Amino acid sequence: MALVMHLVFTTLTLFSATHALSNNQEYFSQGYWVFFTDKEGVQFDPFDFFDEKAIDRRIRNGLCLYDKIDFPVNQKYIASVKSITPSVDVVSRWFNAVHVYASESDLADLKALPFVASVEPASLRLVTASVEYVADEASMLDRVDAGLLQNQLSHLKGELFYSNDITGKGVRIAVFDAGFRGVDAHPAFSHVRKNNRIIATWDFHRERKNVYTASAHGTMVLSTIAGVLDDQPLGLATDAEFLLARTEIRREPLAEEKYWLAAVEWADQHGADIINSSLGYVFHRYFPEEMDGRTSLVARAATIAAGKGILVVNAAGNQGNDNHWRIVVTPADADSVLTVGALQYPEMVRAPYSSVGPTADGRMKPNVSALGTVVAAGRRRLAQPMGTSFASPLVTGFAACLWQMYPEWTNMELFSNIEQSASLYPYYDYAHGYGTPQASRFFQDHYRFTMPTFDIVSENDSIHIITRKIIAGNEIKQNAATENEYLYYQKQNMDGRIIRYYVIKPEETRKISLGLDAFLPGQILKVHFRGYTAEFRVH
Repeated sequence: MALVMHLVFTTLTLFSATHALSNNQEYFSQGYWVFFTDKEGVQFDPFDFFDEKAIDRRIRNGLCLYDKIDFPVNQKYIASVKSITPSVDVVSRWFNAVHVYASESDLADLKALPFVASVEPASLRLVTASVEYVADEASMLDRVDAGLLQNQLSHLKGELFYSNDITGKGVRIAVFDAGFRGVDAHPAFSHVRKNNRIIATWDFHRERKNVYTASAHGTMVLSTIAGVLDDQPLGLATDAEFLLARTEIRREPLAEEKYWLAAVEWADQHGADIINSSLGYVFHRYFPEEMDGRTSLVARAATIAAGKGILVVNAAGNQGNDNHWRIVVTPADADSVLTVGALQYPEMVRAPYSSVGPTADGRMKPNVSALGTVVAAGRRRLAQPMGTSFASPLVTGFAACLWQMYPEWTNMELFSNIEQSASLYPYYDYAHGYGTPQASRFFQDHYRFTMPTFDIVSENDSIHIITRKIIAGNEIKQNAATENEYLYYQKQNMDGRIIRYYVIKPEETRKISLGLDAFLPGQILKVHFRGYTAEFRVH
């Protein structure tokens, strides 16, 4: 499902063109970014520009309130560009740039301006991170999949947050999506509305505050963070605050990263602590080999946001079945972004559609995983959507609860602790990341200690992985099959880079034999089973 985003002017961050732009689409052949050389002569008052929470976040992180990157773009430069092409529609403070539509004949004039550093093309495809959903089929909770609804939060051990009154209170979350139809009336959000916890909204396409139109995709995403229906939570951060940004439309097959850039600067300005983005960008401008966290503007913008103290949570993408792409999309490729893959229900292993790592430059992505199939609030009733779109907000809610518990943490300390809490940690693979974040890590088993659950034995020309019997009370069980009892193993090269990785079904885990001839000297076999991880280096 391809969506398109359009953007508008808000304060000093964004700049909206006149409607003449839409009337001249045939004349303007392509979108471009015009980058300027400096911000000389501009004035900036952070206390007038930023929300109080944005100021507090900067002070808490020891950041300069007068960072040049936050200064507005020189209005004289913008005026000069508009004299060449009237299509300026976005201004980025962070990149000191404007987005325009220009014909070939305009490009030379733009490049000749003495304060223009460069002019770069800007066009790529936006892909949402939802695969499919059954919309508005269930009117009441007793008509939905009870097992899925229970597992939605329990697979994160989320009940521990609730039993300890941890609900994301005081944490401000920005949600970028295609629309939030029904959020202003749906009973799943009555607690949010009643307590005035939707702090700001903006429809970047229609240039207005009303975001409660068009798609219900954002409605489903928001409910997976904060929804409550008949006293049953659908997400973990039910007491968080929200910034809702409608950043996409459905009309055209192509969209440009200008909209994500505009939204992230808007979220920073309005005091976001966390950004949930269930969006990703792929071709036409970018290719899989450019998913390196540094090439795309959205990846670079996400990195800047992280530098401002914001935790950016992004869906890994749904290109796992696409042999022409497969890897995580941008900005999920950025090193400072918490990238979330999707687990299939009820198997609780990677959903086939979920994009995989590593990044083009070999870094580990995704970081963690969560359920990709959820029970969510639709336009009026309930839906059962599927995609990394819904794994991401589950982890966003988890992060908000954890930040309520540890408000002194920086965003990167929060990031690291989420990884370390995950079900497979310290085991990692390119399908599941470190596994599913576990709230129990911060309660009863904070100092995790796991007894060995298997042995690695080298014998003759083979390496054997032999699982141990599980003792529960007075009963001895041999690998009782549950959704969490898969055995994970991988082959690594000498410097720890993953070469191949595997997931074995519970009924097949008793003994796994691997030929030594499949390994080179110095390569490593790494295994995880039932919370225990060990490795064996081949000599």
